[in-house]
Amino acid sequence: MTSVVVVGAGVFGVSIGRELSRRDFDVTVVEQYSPGNVRSGSGGDTRLHRSSHGDVEWYTLLSRRSLALWHELKEETGLRLFEPVGVAWFDSGDGDFSTRSEATLRRLGIPCERLTPEEARRLYPSLGGDDLRSVLFEPDAGVLYARNATRALAQSVRVIHGRPTPEHPPAADVVIWACGAWLPKLFPALVEQRISRRDVFFFGVDGGWSGTPGFCDYDGPYYGHGELGGFGMKVAPDGAGAEVDPDDLDRIPDPAKEQLAREYAARRFPSLADAPVIGARVCQYDLTLDTHFLVAPHPAVPGWWLVGGGSGHGFKHGPRTGHAGLRTATAE
Repeated sequence: MTSVVVVGAGVFGVSIGRELSRRDFDVTVVEQYSPGNVRSGSGGDTRLHRSSHGDVEWYTLLSRRSLALWHELKEETGLRLFEPVGVAWFDSGDGDFSTRSEATLRRLGIPCERLTPEEARRLYPSLGGDDLRSVLFEPDAGVLYARNATRALAQSVRVIHGRPTPEHPPAADVVIWACGAWLPKLFPALVEQRISRRDVFFFGVDGGWSGTPGFCDYDGPYYGHGELGGFGMKVAPDGAGAEVDPDDLDRIPDPAKEQLAREYAARRFPSLADAPVIGARVCQYDLTLDTHFLVAPHPAVPGWWLVGGGSGHGFKHGPRTGHAGLRTATAE
């Protein structure tokens, strides 16, 4: 039996481990903290799941397949992992992301609706649309409970504690290094990723915001969702943050970023002008230079694979990456 060690129990790592275990590989996942830990890129409370990816059709197809797999995991575990609240794309700038996305969605037969700012007001108790050109609404999109989903995936694999390095690697026929923000630290000569800080805020809102759609203001740039899971309403900046070391990152929210989030919330959702911030997270994004995922063999060590670059839009695709892991383990 082929032995596989997956280093990292983030959504990519446990998805790959789960798929390989189901195909009768001898799989061990090694994790320095625990699956869904808040210091990892997969340890957030929530993540948007949407099919819009501009005109990159394969990402859209990947997202749709992953959504089906998330539903399968929900049925298998009995856990509530996904909220089908939809996602609205706010056209507030001159970009054409939602236009390109709409063309892709319609070509693939994926439900979507183009709304005027006035029509979009039905989606939220309060919506400031003076600067909006239009809104693209994806009714089949929604929100994943990220930490719970990562832990649910991890239930079907053997997870042990450890922090292997290339100098002291695990012994296995195949080693898959799925280390998130730690990958470029382990392979600095091979992996070019920008590890950047993100501050996420949750606002206290009344019950009228329960179950309202997620939102993405692509040119804002902000994203978030309404009241879900008792966390409050999420408002998160999506601009480039400062480069950080995941081991040294101070996870205390930045007051300046909080003020910017407050200003955005008041402008886009006017009734939230005086809403209190009831929670916050500081996490990191790990993005490759072209923002696409990294799945590649190590150029010098047979049986080693490098997997990463998922932050920002990778979580939703997690279950489908398991099939990439299957290909890597059988490629040797």
